[in-house]
Amino acid sequence: MTDQQPTYRRATLADLNRIGEIGQLLNELHHSAWPEIFAPASSPQRDEAHWRQSLETASAAAFVAERDDEVLGFITINVVDEQHTLLQPVRYARINSVCVVEAARGQGIGRGLMRHAEQWAHGQGATDIRLTVLTCNAAAQGLYEELGYAPRSLSMGKSLEP
Repeated sequence: MTDQQPTYRRATLADLNRIGEIGQLLNELHHSAWPEIFAPASSPQRDEAHWRQSLETASAAAFVAERDDEVLGFITINVVDEQHTLLQPVRYARINSVCVVEAARGQGIGRGLMRHAEQWAHGQGATDIRLTVLTCNAAAQGLYEELGYAPRSLSMGKSLEP
């Protein structure tokens, strides 16, 4: 890696394979934490339809960080219009996935991706932004807290298998 600062841009279909490759790092993390829930890492092509949604859906976006023409990380986000009788109506953004290659972590790339996603969400009229982070991912939790995110709920689960 060079000392050159990364650049950020909206992802395109040309980035789909690289997003899929980097996404396997998320698969590994999730599977190692909860193998009974998350599938193991596989070929990037397995998850192509999943990542493609963020590139082709009008209410979604993906951004990449790159340096020297190499994509080092990505973020996916979508907007949701929520109207429910028990809740206040709201248009919010949901960050779905954030991942940076291991060699580029700790260089502010995740922070830059979050900033771009937040700007996009604001431009879409979102008044709130939400995300879910695994309890085992202390580094991500720390970053989100530094950026002003705070826990709002706790998701709990229990296996019913003997």
